[in-house]
Amino acid sequence: MVRPFVLIGLVMLAPQRMAQCEERTAATVSIVGIGAFLAGKFDNAAQVAQDRMRPSVQSPPVPHVSITVEPTQRSGWELWRVHMDVDPEVAREAGADTSLDAVWAINISPNTDDKSYQLIPYSVRPSVNSAAVKASAFDEAQWFALEACALRGDFGPARIAAQVSGDEMCVAAAMGLGGKRAFFPSSIERKGDWLHYQLMYLGNPLRIDARARD
Repeated sequence: MVRPFVLIGLVMLAPQRMAQCEERTAATVSIVGIGAFLAGKFDNAAQVAQDRMRPSVQSPPVPHVSITVEPTQRSGWELWRVHMDVDPEVAREAGADTSLDAVWAINISPNTDDKSYQLIPYSVRPSVNSAAVKASAFDEAQWFALEACALRGDFGPARIAAQVSGDEMCVAAAMGLGGKRAFFPSSIERKGDWLHYQLMYLGNPLRIDARARD
């Protein structure tokens, strides 16, 4: 039989142990760790191949998308490059040849509301050639913040899942992005070899299932 005072001691220790466990978990996640976990090259070739095997195609085929997440020389900053191969007609309507591209600067920072983290996207200024920006020569002055479109969620050592809040402030902030607004990361999930990235394609949300590649 467990004596009452022993039970009381166990009950009193339980919250303390839970708090210590949470502290250890939080300690394993840092801005540097998040940046390293997100970095890499990904593409959705497997998703495209699976889509082509559908018995009947009632919606536009999934386009081939590659996503490159590059660390910069500044801690907490990364460049996210999104490249999409599209039908030539779709590309011409967007003023391109056979592909569409967008690049974002992403700032990994603590959330001011609590002890979690957030990803704040930045768009390159109109006066800057987006094709010429380099992670090795990152200059924050070339970018403007889209703080209303910060991605918040769960930031763990083995999984990151974050999304933009569904309010009108982000919509208003993104109105001036032009065609690249379609490539804006409204939600992302990084786990294992995968980076799941939601963008807009032909006016509809599309989840890109991109796998890490060498």
